[in-house]
Amino acid sequence: MALVSYGFGFFCAVLLLLYYIVPGRFQWRILLAASILFYGFAGPLWILYPAASSVSVWYLARKIGSMTDQYRNWVQKEQPDRTQKKAYNQRLKARQKRFLILGLLLNFGILAVLKYTNFLLSNVEGILHLAGISGEMEYADWVLPLGISYYTFQSMGYLIDVYQRKYDPEKSLLRTALFVFYFPQLTVGPISRFDRLKEELYSPHRFSMDRLAAGGQRVLWGYFKKLVVADRIGPAASMITGSPEIYGGVYVLLGIVGHVIQLYADFSGGIDIILGISEMFGIRLPENFDRPFSSRSLAEFWRRWHMTLMQWFREYIFFPVSTSQAARKLSAAAGRLAGKKAAGKVPVYLASLTVWSVTGIWHGASWNWVLWGLANCVFMLLSQELSGLFRSLQSRFPFTDGRGYQCFQKVRTFFVFCLPWMFIYYPAAEVFPRLLGILKGEGLLSLMLGGYGTLMDTPDLMILGLGILFMALAGQICGNEGLKERLSRLPWPVSYGLSFVLFLILLVTGVYGRGYEARQFIYNRF
Repeated sequence: MALVSYGFGFFCAVLLLLYYIVPGRFQWRILLAASILFYGFAGPLWILYPAASSVSVWYLARKIGSMTDQYRNWVQKEQPDRTQKKAYNQRLKARQKRFLILGLLLNFGILAVLKYTNFLLSNVEGILHLAGISGEMEYADWVLPLGISYYTFQSMGYLIDVYQRKYDPEKSLLRTALFVFYFPQLTVGPISRFDRLKEELYSPHRFSMDRLAAGGQRVLWGYFKKLVVADRIGPAASMITGSPEIYGGVYVLLGIVGHVIQLYADFSGGIDIILGISEMFGIRLPENFDRPFSSRSLAEFWRRWHMTLMQWFREYIFFPVSTSQAARKLSAAAGRLAGKKAAGKVPVYLASLTVWSVTGIWHGASWNWVLWGLANCVFMLLSQELSGLFRSLQSRFPFTDGRGYQCFQKVRTFFVFCLPWMFIYYPAAEVFPRLLGILKGEGLLSLMLGGYGTLMDTPDLMILGLGILFMALAGQICGNEGLKERLSRLPWPVSYGLSFVLFLILLVTGVYGRGYEARQFIYNRF
């Protein structure tokens, strides 16, 4: 069931009615039943995948948790000394780790088989062809289940947290299933933490007109981003990158920038819809974007973009890898060869390389995505290494404290973020020649003389420009406060009036715009 459909609107309306009619203690059960039904619309057999994750995570977390309880009871009963506790705990952690590894292998194994089998087969086929062995591999034709990356990462985060004793496991299988199945976040995320979401999911919620209105306003804003901006700029950007023999030079830059704007409007718009719908049920999901295009450095940008995924990678990959035994050995070897300063950088470099490789392969099963991840890694590490030089230069030149320089930093960060996306839309061998064409300004005269007219007619271009400007102004005006909080401070006639105007704009220029139809959200594929 697509988020941009009348069916989804009807589904949410009926569910809201049922949710607030039933007694509070049954609300989470209604959500679970609705979430399973929602997943069933995507494909009845697909229900088996999140169901397998729910059962395995529930069982293994309970086993790990029972061992932790056993340790606590033993300490309370026996009153052991520090040495005895350490020895007992080490034996216990070794047993718990076996259950953790089983859960990781099972759940990530399902994800890997479904998402990366054809990628593996294509690489094997390529190697065989290089070896002079002819023939074609038979590829799998299965479809990736809805939101498998999101619920897998979320449920594995829960299992790891229980293993690390951050909180006790959930005893109820059905409650665990709701944490995995919760229908809004199955589509485009975000990736939630169990300890922060459980009270929201399982606690009863009373109907609130203010909360319903605030959620509805955010849903409208999400549909505006999606239908007015993302679905309008997407075809033009695809026309450029899909016709490399026609569009080169500055058109390449225009296409990549267009895809980045499409991606942001599409993804953040989907998140707005999900968070708004969830708020209507009284459930607050974590934010996933924090005005990333206001960032003045690439590191800051990635702290503001797809925040829950990057937090997951930082907590469950970056920190474990940087403190691993392998990192310590490599650090010691680097210290002997190049000194203490180099030794301190090795764990960070190793962890960064691992995180960005995983980030790339998470986004897509192709070497293009791996190169995209590695390019981001190189840019991140370079900016980190040069940060001291930049600070030194800024301290010498007073103009770097002004708004003009800050604006330059934001523009620079935006284009640095855009560059690695060239690996997604062009073969790796063509990236640098096309980048050179951009620097030479090839095609600039054609574009200035009206070449954009082949991509989009003037009325649509004006609507798109106003839509992007509207998004930028909303972010600037609301700042860290957020659109919902900003609207809540206005008198209700003004707040509702602005919402109605937004609805009219959406009605005229979005779904019903000439020649455009609602497209599935980009991040549904993950």
